[in-house]
Amino acid sequence: MKPTIMLTRLLEQLKNNKAKVFNYLVQIVILLVVLKFFIAMIKPVVVIAQYSHPTLDDYWMSMAVYRKWTQTHSIWAFITEAFKYAIGIYKTWDGNFLSMFLTSMSPIVFGESAYPFTFYFVFVTFMIGAMMAAYGLLYRRWHMPIINSISIMLLFTIFFMNYLYDAGEGLYWWPGVANYTFFFGLFMFAHGLYAIYWEKEKTALLVVTSICMFLLGLGNPFTSLVSTCLTVYELAYHIYVKKSAKTLRWIPFVCALAGLIIIVVAPGNKARVQFGTLSVFETIKRSFYEGTIMINSLTQKAMYFYYAMVAVIAFWSFYCSEKTDRSRFKLPPVVCILMVCLVYASFAPTKYTISFYFGRVLDTNFFISMMSFTVSIIYLCGALVSRLKSIQNRAVMNIAFALAAMCAVVLCRRELKDADYYNLSTAFRANGAMEFGTVYEYDRILNERYDELVNSPYWDVYITEPPYVPVFVHDDKTSYTGITDYYGKNVILTE
Repeated sequence: MKPTIMLTRLLEQLKNNKAKVFNYLVQIVILLVVLKFFIAMIKPVVVIAQYSHPTLDDYWMSMAVYRKWTQTHSIWAFITEAFKYAIGIYKTWDGNFLSMFLTSMSPIVFGESAYPFTFYFVFVTFMIGAMMAAYGLLYRRWHMPIINSISIMLLFTIFFMNYLYDAGEGLYWWPGVANYTFFFGLFMFAHGLYAIYWEKEKTALLVVTSICMFLLGLGNPFTSLVSTCLTVYELAYHIYVKKSAKTLRWIPFVCALAGLIIIVVAPGNKARVQFGTLSVFETIKRSFYEGTIMINSLTQKAMYFYYAMVAVIAFWSFYCSEKTDRSRFKLPPVVCILMVCLVYASFAPTKYTISFYFGRVLDTNFFISMMSFTVSIIYLCGALVSRLKSIQNRAVMNIAFALAAMCAVVLCRRELKDADYYNLSTAFRANGAMEFGTVYEYDRILNERYDELVNSPYWDVYITEPPYVPVFVHDDKTSYTGITDYYGKNVILTE
C-alpha cells in the first residue's frame, strides 16, 4: 500500500510541476549531448599525451634542480633548489617569479617517462579552475541552473583545448604550461572563488582569494595584468552599488597589484626586452590595432558554434529560472565594453616590450578573448531575460526556448563534425598522428635516445631526428646543446 501511495504522490508532484520537470529533462539532454562531444574530442588529446617528450627550454631551465635531485633524492632539496633558481633568474633576467619556480621543476627531472605528467597537470588544474568559475560565477552569482553551468564549463574546456593557437606549447610542453597555461586554471579558480565571496562574504574565502590573486600576479605579465584589471572592475562595481569605498574588496585588488608590480620592476627585466620599449600611449594604440587583427585570426570558425551554444543555453537558463535578478545584470553595455578591454589588455605586454608572438603568448590572448566573450554573452543574455520577464504566456515561451536551446546544441554538435571545423582541432591532429603511426615512431626514437644518454658508457651519443608530430614542440640546435649539458654527453645529430 505504501509504495502505491508514494507513487501517487510522485505523480501528483510531477503533474503540479510540469514546467520544472520539463526543464530538468531538457537540461539533462543538453548535458548528455555536450558530454558525448566532450569525450569524443578530449580522448585523442589525452591519449597522445603519453608520447610527449622534453625539448628546448626543458633542459637548461631544470638543470640545477635535476642535479640536486640526482645527488640527494630529497623533496625538500628539490623545492629549495627550485626556489633558489627562481630568485637567481629574477635578479638577472625574468620577473615571472612563480612561473620560473614551476618551470625549473620539469617532470624530466624524474626521467622522460614522467614527462606526460605535463598534460595531466594542466588538464586537471584547468578543469578545477573552470568548475570553480562555473560554480562561483554562473551558479552562485547569476543563478544559472547547475546542470547548464556544467554544460557551459565542459564546452569552454573542450573548445579551448581543441582550438587554442599552439597545443604543443600550451598543453604538452612543460615550460609553456608552467609559464602560461597553468595560470589560466588559477585565473578561473581565483575569480570564481571571488564570486562566491560576493555571495557569502566569509573571511576564509577572502583570505584564500587574496592569496590566489597574489600568486596569479607572480605568474606572467599577461594574466597578471588582466587579473588586476578584473579586480579593479569588481571593486569599482561594489563601490558603485554600495555608494561607499569602505570595503574589504580592496584586499584582493592590492594583492593582485602587488604581484603585477613585482613582475614589472624585476631587476633583470630590461635584459629580456630585446628591442626597447614603447610609451604607454603607443602601447595602448598598438594593442587596439594589432589586437583587433589578432582576435579575428585567433578565432577559428568552430568557435562561432561555441558562442552560439553558450548564448542559447544561457538565455533559456535565465528565462526558466525563478531566481533571475535584474539587479545582477546592471549596465550590460558598460560590462561588455570593459570585458573587451581585457582582451586588448592581454596584448599590451607583448606590444610594450616589442616582443614576438610566441605560440604560448597567443594561447594566452586566445584564452582571455574566449573568457571575455563568454562572460559578455552570458551577461547580455541575463540582462535581456531580466527585461522580458513580464511577457505573457511564460509557460509556452519557456517550452519554446527550451526546445530551441536543445535543438541548437544538437545541430551545432552535428555541424562540428564537418571537416571544415574538425580538421582545425587538436583532436584531429592527434588522431592523425596516431593513425599514421608517426607519433609511435617519434616515441620510439626518443625513448632509445634517452636510454643511450643515461646508460651508454660512451662519450659520443648519436641522435636521430624524430618525425614531425603536429601537436608537439620539436628540437632545434639549442636542444642538442641543452641535452649535452644536461646529461654530460657529446651529442651528435645524424642525418
